[in-house]
Amino acid sequence: MTSRTAKILLAATLTAAGLSIAVASPAAAAPAYCTASQSGNGATAYCYASASGTQFRAVAYCRYLTPSGSFDYSNFYGPWRVQGDPYHSTVACGAGWSFVSANAQVR
Repeated sequence: MTSRTAKILLAATLTAAGLSIAVASPAAAAPAYCTASQSGNGATAYCYASASGTQFRAVAYCRYLTPSGSFDYSNFYGPWRVQGDPYHSTVACGAGWSFVSANAQVR
């Protein structure tokens, strides 16, 4: 292996490792009886009473442009609500963060 090939492989490995650390995963898909949508720079979610008594919350998947020009990703979570109640769960991305996608989480 030449020195140049070794350097390219090392650079590719370090780049891949850096990207895997910096990227948060969006929350798992919400159940079919839940809806989630964009609400301004965040998300709102509601779950119908088909699983009455369980709880849900909104999840906003957001990104932040770092000073170096790369993106950081993070989930922001709304308050837990009880399914079947008339209330939605709503959350905004943090200051300086941009909305990417909406989801709902249940427990």
